[in-house]
This record gives sequence, structure tokens and C-alpha cells, in this order.
Amino acid sequence: MRRFNVTVFFFLLLLTVFSQATAETSTENIGGSAYIKINAGIWGAPTASVFAVDTMENFGGNWRALRVPLETARYFETLPPFFVLGLGANYKDDFLIHAEFPLRRDIEAWYQDSYKRTYTFEPAELDLNVPTEAWGQWNNPTGFVKFGRFKPEIAPTPNSIILGGAPHHDAIHWKFAAGVARYDFIIVSLNAWLSKDEDSLQAKVSIPNARERTYTEHTKNLLLHRVGIDGGWGYISITEQSLIGGKNLEFRDFSPFAAWHNNFSYGYSKMSTALEAGLRPIKNSEFYWQFAMEDIQSPVGEVEGDKGYITLAFLAGYKQKIPLGIYGEIESRMDAVRTDPQYNNNEVPLQKMTSRKIYNSNFREQGKPNFADMYIVDYPLGYRRGPDAIDLWWNLKYTSANKKFNAELETAYLRQGECKIYSDHNECSQQKILSGAEEKIFLLDFLANYFYNKNFSIYAGAGFQNNKKNDAWVKTGVGFNL
Repeated sequence: MRRFNVTVFFFLLLLTVFSQATAETSTENIGGSAYIKINAGIWGAPTASVFAVDTMENFGGNWRALRVPLETARYFETLPPFFVLGLGANYKDDFLIHAEFPLRRDIEAWYQDSYKRTYTFEPAELDLNVPTEAWGQWNNPTGFVKFGRFKPEIAPTPNSIILGGAPHHDAIHWKFAAGVARYDFIIVSLNAWLSKDEDSLQAKVSIPNARERTYTEHTKNLLLHRVGIDGGWGYISITEQSLIGGKNLEFRDFSPFAAWHNNFSYGYSKMSTALEAGLRPIKNSEFYWQFAMEDIQSPVGEVEGDKGYITLAFLAGYKQKIPLGIYGEIESRMDAVRTDPQYNNNEVPLQKMTSRKIYNSNFREQGKPNFADMYIVDYPLGYRRGPDAIDLWWNLKYTSANKKFNAELETAYLRQGECKIYSDHNECSQQKILSGAEEKIFLLDFLANYFYNKNFSIYAGAGFQNNKKNDAWVKTGVGFNL
């Protein structure tokens, strides 16, 4: 392995501190937990037809960084690790720390395996990019503050167009809920790695309002403010997302109480605003809507003759829970999503609304002509499938009354144009929805789980996708919790 992960050391140090605190405080106030999960099986999923779309950068000779299609990476992140060590500690219910250290298969090793096995006995096939979850949380009567590596839970559906695309973030999340008032403030530290071509572009391209200034610091952060009200009838909220790229953060950028204001951040900031509403007409049901706007231009101070444009994204959905008494319950969710071709994109690399993840890998052999040890994925900071899409999703889940069995079916009819998150922004801004050669996908995916007891479970499932050609897969395996 190339690197030593200091997170393990840091977390064990915290556990030591908590253990020492036990001697000074009542033992009933300090808690700790450790668990091991083992999963072995086959986990098929819809993936792109080729593992790498293009070469991001040549480092010399045959040494390269490759771009992996978003579709493949999204489903890889659902892969259950074949071994997980979980550690945690808590002080009453007021402060919690938790981390999971998984051993999972390398993304290319999983992709190349025709059986899509989740386990491996080869050291070169181990994923080096862990942990995927490690956080602390302080709870209080009006909410919480959570910090570390996690996925913020602020969306009514996995198809959210607000902070919905990446598998996890290095972030701080402050949630405040008093009465019907709701407030969320999130700071996300994003990977600012650029290829040589992107680095050159970052130094040359500026938006018209930037007065020909460029910002080239290798730093990228997302700030999210959400204010709203939530009652028994439903909720409404407004969200501002501010991406600061190319310049180090100042307090004037990330003040938790200063949103929707002009801080004159021309050239290093990309803003988006989203409106969200939910309605609960009957018990256990909810209609929800999201409407996001990017690149909103003011009526004054713009470049003469520049008409500009506004980038839009929409989500409309409905979810329903149906209790069946002694037979368990059924949950259903339907979503419709539309995103513009230039959604989440930008001509300045560090102002793209993306979370870049680098998968370091030992899978390929260094002496081979196609050697690469870095795989790059740009996850959208909005809708998980990215721009230029019109999608319909339907999810149905059944859970037995004793929680020992559940089954989930997901179907979708997906349409997407040629504009991707890494496509040329200016070109895509001139395109209409479903640009170029339209891709149509029909997806059907099923998974069932049976929990024999708290220590042993089995799962089985299958899927089908029609996308120019038919593709099918199976999922089956066993899990152990120790």
C-alpha cells in the first residue's frame, strides 16, 4: 500500500481519551461500540460499456490518470464491502463518534470481474480509498452539529437536485430546528485536484464580471444555507449553494448568517438558489418539489450585449407508506427529474458544481503499456445522474412486520443527451435539452434480504437494463455481523 491512513490513528486516540474519561465520570455515561461486518457474494449492476472514458493526464511514459464514467462509479459506491470494522463511542446521547473502516474491492477489479464478486484474496485488488464514513456529532435539544466524513441527510429522495450526487462529503453540518423553524448550514471541503490542462484553463479563463481577474489557489469549498418552516401539513424552504473555487475561504464567504447577499465574489464564486416545498395531504404521504436555478444574472453591471442564460433543474415526487398491520408495510416513491445541458457545469474548472473523487489503485501492473493508478470521477453536487436529463423513477419496498425480510424494486425510464458534467460549458449552454444523440435507458433492479438473526443474513436479486443492447446481472451473497 502506498499510504498510511492517519484516520485510524486519530480515531484510536479519541477512543483512548474517552476510555480515560471513564475513570473520571460515571461509567453509565460513557458508551462504546465495535462491530465487524463480513459480506461475500456477487453484486452486479449497470455499468458503462468501457471502464475509462478518456485519459485525464499523462504523468510521463505509460503513467496515466483515467476518467471513469459516472454511471459505473455511482453503482460501485453501492457495493457492500466484504469486510468492515466499525468503531464508536458516545457520551450519553449528547456526543457521538463513529467510523467505519471497510475493505472493499478496487473499482476496476470489480468492473473487470464478469461475476462482479464483492470479495478478493488479492492485495492488488483492495480499494485504497477508505474510510468512507468517519464523523462526530453533538446533539442538542434543537438539532445537532455533525463534522467529519459523511453524507448530509437533507433530501426527501435519492434523486434530489440539491447536494444529491456524491456518495459522501468532508463536511460540517449544523441543523437547527425550533418549533416550525428550520435552518441548515453546511460547509463542504471539495477536492481541488486539477489536471495540467485544467490548471492552465483555471489561470486563463474568467467570467465576464471578473474584470479579467483569475483565481488559481488550489482550493474548492461549497457553502449551503437552507432556511424554511416545517409543520404537520408540509414544509417550504429556500436554499443557497455557493461554490468558492480558486481562492481560500474568508469569514465573509462562509458566515452562517449572511446568505443571499452580494459579497462581490466575482471570478471565484458560482451561486445557485433552490426552492423546495412539501405537502402531506394524508397520513404517511408526501408530495415534494425542488426547483434550482444557477447562473442568475443581475439586470445591471453585466457585459454589454451579453444576454446570458439561467440554468434550471426540476424535481417533482411523491412517496407513500402503507401499513399492513401483521403483514408489515409497503413504501413507494415516484420521482420525475429534468436538468438543463449546462447544469452544474462551468467553464472555470474550480467553479464546476462537482465533487471530484480520486480512486487511487494498485490494480494495474506498472510495466504494462496501459498503466494507470488514478481514476477520476466528478460527482455532481446536484442530481446524481448529472445534466441534460429527463428521468422517471419508481421505487417500491416491502418490509415484514418482524423486520426479518425486505424486498425492493426500482424501475426507471431514463433519457439523457450528450452533455456531461465534464463537457465544454460554452458549447452545452447553446444546446437544448437532450442534446445530440439521445440515450434512452429502461432499468429494472430487484433485491431481497432475509435476516436469519442479528448475526446472519442472506440476499438475492437481479436486474435488467435496455440501453441500445440488453444487459442483465444478478446479486447474491451472505452477510455476517459480529
